[in-house]
Amino acid sequence: MPTTFASRSPRLALLAAAALLALQAQAQTAEPAAAAASEPESATLPAIKATGRAETATSPVSGYTARRSATATRTDTPLNEIPQSISVISAEQIRDQNAQTMQAVLRYTPGVNADVYGLDNRGDWFSLRGGSQGSTLLDGLRRPLTNWYGVVRDEPYAFERVEVLRGPASVMAGQNGPGGVVNLVSKRPQPDAGNEVSVQLGNHDHKQVAADLNGVFGDDGRLAWRLLALHRDSGTQVEYADVERTLFAPSIAWKLTPDTRLWVYAQYQKDESGSTEGFFPLEGTLYDGPNGKIPVERFVSEPGWDTYGGHRWRFGWELEQRLTDDWTLTQRLRRDVVEGRHRSLYANYWEGFLADGRSLNRTWYASDDSGGITNADLFVTGKFQTGGVQHTLLAGIDAMRQRASRLYWTGAASALDVYTPTYGQWTPPTLTRANTDPSYTGSSGTDQWGVVLQDQMKIGARWVLTGSLRHDRTTTLAEGSEDLKVNATSRSVGAVYLADGGISPYVSYSESFEPQGASETGSAFQPLRGKQVEAGLKWQPATLPLTASAAVYRLKESGRVEDGDTPGTTRQLGDVEVRGAELELRADLAAWQLIASWTRTRSEDTETGARLANVPENTGSLWAVHRLDAYGLPRVRAGFGVRHIGPAWDGYDTLRTAPVTVMDAMLGWDIQRWAFALNVTNLADKTYFAACLNRGDCWYGTKREFVMTASYRW
Repeated sequence: MPTTFASRSPRLALLAAAALLALQAQAQTAEPAAAAASEPESATLPAIKATGRAETATSPVSGYTARRSATATRTDTPLNEIPQSISVISAEQIRDQNAQTMQAVLRYTPGVNADVYGLDNRGDWFSLRGGSQGSTLLDGLRRPLTNWYGVVRDEPYAFERVEVLRGPASVMAGQNGPGGVVNLVSKRPQPDAGNEVSVQLGNHDHKQVAADLNGVFGDDGRLAWRLLALHRDSGTQVEYADVERTLFAPSIAWKLTPDTRLWVYAQYQKDESGSTEGFFPLEGTLYDGPNGKIPVERFVSEPGWDTYGGHRWRFGWELEQRLTDDWTLTQRLRRDVVEGRHRSLYANYWEGFLADGRSLNRTWYASDDSGGITNADLFVTGKFQTGGVQHTLLAGIDAMRQRASRLYWTGAASALDVYTPTYGQWTPPTLTRANTDPSYTGSSGTDQWGVVLQDQMKIGARWVLTGSLRHDRTTTLAEGSEDLKVNATSRSVGAVYLADGGISPYVSYSESFEPQGASETGSAFQPLRGKQVEAGLKWQPATLPLTASAAVYRLKESGRVEDGDTPGTTRQLGDVEVRGAELELRADLAAWQLIASWTRTRSEDTETGARLANVPENTGSLWAVHRLDAYGLPRVRAGFGVRHIGPAWDGYDTLRTAPVTVMDAMLGWDIQRWAFALNVTNLADKTYFAACLNRGDCWYGTKREFVMTASYRW
């Protein structure tokens, strides 16, 4: 690893600390004026949020600035007492940016590459520190995955907040990648919250209708309900790759007794779309082909046969029993079942253009997937004091059982002229169980259970020490190969100093592990393991809706599995080292709402010395929304965002993806119960590549999209 970045990291931390201290000093002088100015403004922003209630780790966030989270500790903890980097993306930010995919939700978050494969709609592709595919949890429990395809993607409209915990987090999240974890916090019943019905229209024939309804049964308010419903029918920038989604999610929150609370929820979601990925070769994308660049909108599969998606059923509950004033027992369970289906053709990028300079050979493939996952946990949380130390103790057990099965077919298809395509020249195959591809057909599963012990110790009014220990036993099952059993112990320890003015420097050490299954030859991969040291500084003033953080870290991992040099193969890397620095600012001040972030990442495969594939060295973003009342435009808001993604490499230091800067914008008008908004993504309609890989293909980024929204709230 070059020493220049290592030598810069302490200086970056000092500069960040100085910047935060300067901001603190400036803000303290402006606190009374800012507070006074913000009071009359708040009424002009109708939103679905609980009113008159203190924020909790699962409650709505007022504006963009959250102050508490349970993702890192499983306890309701102030962000400035968590010794690790964490970002909280509120439902209000998701709405203001009209984020309709997880990639869009995460675009303005430090330490995240949210554009890993551009427009590819086969999954929510994003990576965290050093390119590690982040694990995704829903309300702290693992989401379902099918074997390969037919993934039902997450719908951002269903979440109250999206929390990004960066760095190894196996102590709380179980098996997960070293880069971190994304926890999706569901919208829950809010007895004093509002209701919303909205409609959308946009380019690519985008149409959507959605509803978010709350209510109570009876006069005592003990039983509250919430219903989320959404239907989306839209095209994409790729011809014939339309997208359709239906979501229906009811839930109830029941206060059975003064000490007993129950939350029960269900969800049905159906996704159906065409395939947006093309697997286009470098020639014709990154480099000019014989007849120029392949059009961004080109559909390389066959209309009428191509399909992707499935449906998902979900049911679960969370039961909280207060045992005494200081001790609480919590039990959660969720069952998810997914059925997926994929039919598509992709370009044989490794062959390049045929002799005519216009056509590419294609390969067809088909997959039927099914999977189910059951998660459950039981935890006890208690507060007690020993001498001058206040303890918050967490102890419990969690378990997961996941099963998946898959039928897979593939074969050679006819070529396609990608400049002036003529479809319908290829005859779809007859698919039976007898003619599946045995290399990819079969069943798999994972059984896992873990025990957790954690103590958060507050020493006086200044120090917070957190120590966590977890032991897991995991069995990975795959048809045709021996079961792979992994036992792992993960540790985490951190210290935070609570200084005056909301400043809190911290230091931490954390670990992760994740079973990697087997290669295409049936041989077992070693588990992916991560170890990280992190130091940082947070600022969370008590009297201002503002949070800021700066962090530097060193992350070592071993056992990463990536795509091999030829299609359908994988390879396991040796040791990987990632060093980075991250800055983030979130503020709701007077007429402004701001999000700013910057990330510096240096990664290295220590065996080859090459930088890791598709890991931008520098990323930065700024999003600002300004209320225009002072300019004679009451209840009008204007927003502007800029995202910069620096250059990235292919894992061999031979192929470079160029940097890109993309702009977004919004304009909103709130009048009585109505709210209108116009959102534009990639304002300049820039054509760029999200990734170009050493194996020989490139992936286009998202072109300009605009959506108009009308909402009625009461």
